[in-house]
Amino acid sequence: MKHVFYFLSFIFCIHFCLAQEGNQRLMLKKQSFKSDSGKKIEAYVGKLKVLENRNKENSEEIDIHFIQLKSTNPNPKAPVIYLAGGPGGSSTWQAKDPYSLENWLPYLALGDVILLDQRGTGRGTERVLYIWKNDIPQDVLVSEEKAKEYFDEVNRNALIDFARRKVDLEGYTTIENAKDIDELRKALKYDKVSLLGFSYGTHLGQAYIKYFKKQIENAVLIGVEGSDHTFKLPSTMDTQFYKIAMLSNQDQNVNIEVPDLVELYKRVVRKIEKEPITLEVISPLTNSPMKVDIGPFGLNLILRLDIGDRSDLPVFPRLLYTIDQGDYSILKWFVQKRIRLLFGVQGMSVTMDKASGASANRLQRIAEEKKKSIFKNIVNVSLDSNWPAPDLGSEFRSPLISNTRTLFMSGTLDFNTPPHQAEEVRWGFSNSSHIIIDNAGHEQILTHPEAGSAIIRFLKGENVDDVALSYPKLKFIPVVGDTGKLSHPSMQKKK
Repeated sequence: MKHVFYFLSFIFCIHFCLAQEGNQRLMLKKQSFKSDSGKKIEAYVGKLKVLENRNKENSEEIDIHFIQLKSTNPNPKAPVIYLAGGPGGSSTWQAKDPYSLENWLPYLALGDVILLDQRGTGRGTERVLYIWKNDIPQDVLVSEEKAKEYFDEVNRNALIDFARRKVDLEGYTTIENAKDIDELRKALKYDKVSLLGFSYGTHLGQAYIKYFKKQIENAVLIGVEGSDHTFKLPSTMDTQFYKIAMLSNQDQNVNIEVPDLVELYKRVVRKIEKEPITLEVISPLTNSPMKVDIGPFGLNLILRLDIGDRSDLPVFPRLLYTIDQGDYSILKWFVQKRIRLLFGVQGMSVTMDKASGASANRLQRIAEEKKKSIFKNIVNVSLDSNWPAPDLGSEFRSPLISNTRTLFMSGTLDFNTPPHQAEEVRWGFSNSSHIIIDNAGHEQILTHPEAGSAIIRFLKGENVDDVALSYPKLKFIPVVGDTGKLSHPSMQKKK
């Protein structure tokens, strides 16, 4: 019986644990996935044990989960490691989603693709996630002061919970994240890798280039957040809104009822400052109704979260117009979409951003700009001011000088990571290209129908300076009457 047990254990290890020779921290399980077109993709579902904080002795170990999609090329190029945004986004789910997997097929014709869940994301989220299970103050979105008062209490409880569970938040920095990537590279026995980063993934990608430059073949950075760009400039949101207003003021669907979108916004703010709007939404925690009051802070937060998304911009004039007319149905949709942000703390996300921080010069510029901003402090609202985090320092935030072959991609309607940020980073890159997609928002850069083929060309070693991509100009949804073929999820009638 003992021999049978040993034999079964041996078979189990071959098929389900497949530890790489000489590396017992790596575990792989062979599996296949099917794309939307029915193509079968061979893969390894894996996890790599790493230290939660490499700067401390006796640190806990955590698992870094990933899926290694195997290339169909008999002579593959350097594998592509995908770095999701956030911080807090994961990517292993894409292997299990046939539509998303289909998009990776052209990359697999070149080499392996690694879908990575960064530390504290995906299956690792539970360790650094705190859920608030008590009541939410009804006035939490009336003002920044009310929101800060609430989140101070949530954060205190979250930190107590993390300490009780021995979560070492000091390990959740972009540098530690970059070290995870290189440990995984070595564990999978790749000499070099190419990086494909989106949003925060570009911030992480630049850190990897800075500290592990010899291991990089190519880098594709989409929606670029430089090492000193984590804290946003208030002028960026102002510029974005004024730009949207100019487009809206010229649109016949809008400009008769709303000749000046900026003036409409200011009127709405004055109105809800005197008398906040009370909405009833559904709690994502209890699935029961809850009331929430919306003041200028709540409205600005809604605008800040979606002002870089092309899919939401067309409804912004109607959103503000309907609020002014006493119809809060569209506003309710946006609040329902974001209400889950009030119910806890993602420790990885908060700590990563605070650790990256900002230079003294950038902080001074932010302080000066917010005095004049029509949105005040909303771009860097400090609801985590008492949250402890290590400071990665001026060396981390210093300009990156690199000869890594790099493709930058930006969108002209992207508030989150506007094109000028990519150009600022690119100044230090001696071997780079920059594709700016006209009329693309933050989420629409990578999903442009021709973006993938441009990236594939670049990874093949081709020059892509000839590529010019664009979306059609924005068409705003009429603020009154029949909207025709133009619509938005916030306007769907309940069945």
